[in-house]
Amino acid sequence: MRVDEVALREFLHTSYPRLVAAIALVCGSRPVAEDAVQEALLRAWERSEKGDEIDSLEGWVTTVGLNLARSGLRRIRTERRARARLAGSAVGQPPSADRIDVDRALATLPRRQREVVVLRYYLQFDTHEVATVLGLVLGNLIEQSLRRSLVISDGSWTIFVTRPICLILLVLVTLSVVYPFIAEYVGSKKARP
Repeated sequence: MRVDEVALREFLHTSYPRLVAAIALVCGSRPVAEDAVQEALLRAWERSEKGDEIDSLEGWVTTVGLNLARSGLRRIRTERRARARLAGSAVGQPPSADRIDVDRALATLPRRQREVVVLRYYLQFDTHEVATVLGLVLGNLIEQSLRRSLVISDGSWTIFVTRPICLILLVLVTLSVVYPFIAEYVGSKKARP
């Protein structure tokens, strides 16, 4: 996709506010989030001017914006210290109780989990998009889910066959693993005189 003026205007009207809010939830600072998203948009424009294609402007800007926000952690800490010193002079509406609760809950999460929660539930990215944006390999997530499932079921593997579709998928996977060996064995039997 080429980033032209029409695509940029559409992005600014539809996706920009959500991305700024989401990155602000991740990094804890709306000004830093705005800077990161604006810088990411500028970089997308520059890449497009050089002839590079960007498949998904929203996904690309989210990835670059998150990376820029992450790299500015020192700046964020300095900003927070300055904000704490100037807390009495801030003018504006205080955040709602729900917003404070969400911010506190997100602050308790490790950075990577906070990023996943914001992308998945605030921006409503699907699992594949979240993994792509954050550069995650789903193998680790699947392994963690397997371990959690086994802990929940006290080590019983029967948790994986509680529904008929689970059993069907398990049989198909088993057959796909075992079939090459069976085919080779049958082929070797036929080859013998």
